[in-house]
This record gives sequence, C-alpha cells and structure tokens, in this order.
Amino acid sequence: MQAARSILTSIAISVVVAGAVAAPETSASAQSDAGASGSAALPACISVKTEARYVPYGYNHVVLLKNGCSKAATCSVATDINPQATSVEVASAASVEVLTFTASPAQVFHARVTCKLR
Repeated sequence: MQAARSILTSIAISVVVAGAVAAPETSASAQSDAGASGSAALPACISVKTEARYVPYGYNHVVLLKNGCSKAATCSVATDINPQATSVEVASAASVEVLTFTASPAQVFHARVTCKLR
C-alpha cells in the first residue's frame, strides 16, 4: 500500500512539474499569446502571463495581469478554451489573477487580452 502511494505521489509531482514548465508566458513585448493585434489593445506597461495549474481531473487556466502603469486599467480577458470575455479592473501597480476555466483537460491555452487605461 505504501509503495502504491509513493508511486502515485511521484506521478503527481511529475505532472505538476510538467505543467509548470509547459505553461506559456507572455509579456507586453511578446503579445502573440495575449492575442493583441497592436499596442492599442494592450498598453506597453501591462504584462500578461498564462498558467495552466494542475488540479485533480485537469488544469485550471489562469491569466495573470500586471499593471505597471500610473493609471488603473479595465481589461477584458478571454481564451481560446473559454471565449466568453471577463472584465476586470486592475489598479495602478497591482496584479490580478483571472481564473478562466476550471479542471480543463487541455493544458495549453491562449489568452486574448485587451486593456484600456482610465
């Protein structure tokens, strides 16, 4: 019984590590994952990062927004897995995590983010 638990723990750790390595990352300088077509959609002072966090039965898709601007921003976040946009407020010099999908079978996803400074 203990050997089976050790094996399961090793497998779970391997999956979590693989998920952490494979999660795509995007910043304002590389907007391909964020889906922004130009600088008007995503100000240069806002960075976007995506993470697929392993949970039992799948991956939680999280989009992290970091506002380095002197003004607050209103952002719209959608993904290729969940195309319904979520609107979030990001204060100046703040970070926000947006959970876009829970327990998805897909580990890889792409975020589409647009932000407007207020």
